[in-house]
Amino acid sequence: MKRTVAMIALICITMACTKHEVAQPKKYVDSKRGVQFEYPSDWTAEELSEQNVLLLSSPIMEANWQTNVFIELRSNLDTSQTPEQRLSTLAENLKRTKSGFALQSSRVFTHASGVPAGELIYTHSSQGVPLTEREVILWLGAGKALFVNGSAVTALWSKYEPQMNVVFDSIRRAS
Repeated sequence: MKRTVAMIALICITMACTKHEVAQPKKYVDSKRGVQFEYPSDWTAEELSEQNVLLLSSPIMEANWQTNVFIELRSNLDTSQTPEQRLSTLAENLKRTKSGFALQSSRVFTHASGVPAGELIYTHSSQGVPLTEREVILWLGAGKALFVNGSAVTALWSKYEPQMNVVFDSIRRAS
């Protein structure tokens, strides 16, 4: 009996001390949008030409949804509004187009890249699936803005948020 307990203790200590290597994120240079960023190494990147967006997707489909991040460059934006007004207008537009839209938070800030930015976090449902989305808008000047939108099933948001944050936190103008 003592030998079994000692063996179990040794196995537990060995498992606790084993280093789990975290896969390094992939680097992506998006010359079409003039940005670069990192994303989880097991995710895929796909250009959706007909929508003019770059789609980053988790390899796993859970609860009838595949967690993803869309990146889109928009031009000819109205720059006469303040950043707060732009976010408010965007939230109003989303409220009209997304079923069950509920704004969780809204803020204007300076992104880690030094670019002025806005952020909306909201919930809604798509085809009966309750979703949480984070939309970060990087105002690039000259009427251009980069929209980065991450989407996950609400019940799984905390699981996927760190993976999506790899993209949100690393996005920069391409050098």
